[in-house]
Amino acid sequence: MSTSLTRDARASLAPQSTSSSTTRRPPPPLHRGRRATPRAPRAKPERYYGENEQIIDRSPAMYDKLTDVFDKREEKDWIGLLAFSGKWRELRDGLFERVKTRAQQCEDPDDEMRLSKLRRKLMALDERVDGYHALLEEVRAKEVDMWEGFVATRRAEFSPEFFTYLTFKLEAVAQGEDDNAKESMAKDAALLLSLCEAYDEASKDQAVIEEATQTLQDILQCDSLDAMDAKIDELAMANQISPALILTASKAHMSVKESPYTSEEVKDVMAHLYFKMKDTTSRQQPKEVRILKYILSLEDPQDQRNALEEAFTPGPELEEIGSNTDLLWCEPAALLKLIDVIVENFHQSAGKKNLRGDAAAMMSPAIVERMKTLKQLIIAHFSD
Repeated sequence: MSTSLTRDARASLAPQSTSSSTTRRPPPPLHRGRRATPRAPRAKPERYYGENEQIIDRSPAMYDKLTDVFDKREEKDWIGLLAFSGKWRELRDGLFERVKTRAQQCEDPDDEMRLSKLRRKLMALDERVDGYHALLEEVRAKEVDMWEGFVATRRAEFSPEFFTYLTFKLEAVAQGEDDNAKESMAKDAALLLSLCEAYDEASKDQAVIEEATQTLQDILQCDSLDAMDAKIDELAMANQISPALILTASKAHMSVKESPYTSEEVKDVMAHLYFKMKDTTSRQQPKEVRILKYILSLEDPQDQRNALEEAFTPGPELEEIGSNTDLLWCEPAALLKLIDVIVENFHQSAGKKNLRGDAAAMMSPAIVERMKTLKQLIIAHFSD
């Protein structure tokens, strides 16, 4: 009996080869004495994100260039560089440290002294500018009605250098695109300057201040609020509500309002007396000034035109203290003359800090432009 094997069976009985059919590449020869050197990672420039996510260079070379900027400028110009820059607060610590390092590495004693002196003066100015920034933020955070008392209490801090700083801040804001921020800063700066000058004028004579203090004490000695009001009305009739008296009342109002130890009743009384004095003296202003201030407070041109039409309509005048029902009128020519005086004063006083009273509070460029527009409206519709 013959047995036939299948192909698979024969294949399984075939002798197996001991060598692999796959050809392998021999390993590379080993070179003794040579070690592979890893490639050093590429250094990335240091990045610092400051305001508006902008990258700020903090390299030593940049700090050296910035140092040269201060070194080559007059010291009186430094405050402008600090106030105008939006990145100074992020750069100052690194700059101070870099200047210190450079001074220590100087071989020339004169260079070392020059850099050390520059660093010392710049750090002192930076500290003062920080104070001006904090002072401006503090006063702007308060209600405008509190500004007069704030200035009277902290007048020494509003130095000429503070207003130099404020001027550069105005320029920085003016370069932005926020028109509301521009007008707000300009109005606040003008009001601060006006209040400081009013304080200086009122406090020239110490005897007048002492008399005003005594007058305020006499008012506070009255038995009731009605009696206090009557006393103020009596002083107003005699034209004895002086700037010094209002200044004294503003300081008293400021001190009691911010004191945690003063009762609410006392705070309310002082607020009432202060605002009554302010309201009474504001009514002593020329009616043209009061009309102009009211019309400028209106934003809508149609509302302004309607108010002008009422203001130029002759009729009986009514003034009631403590209310908004005053009825006043004037001739168009009188209002035009007032606008011309204010605008001319603005242009003549450009760059000067010598404005006075309520005119100073209207001396922002935006408001002056509104007055010019108002003038054209009066000429077009109300002038003969």
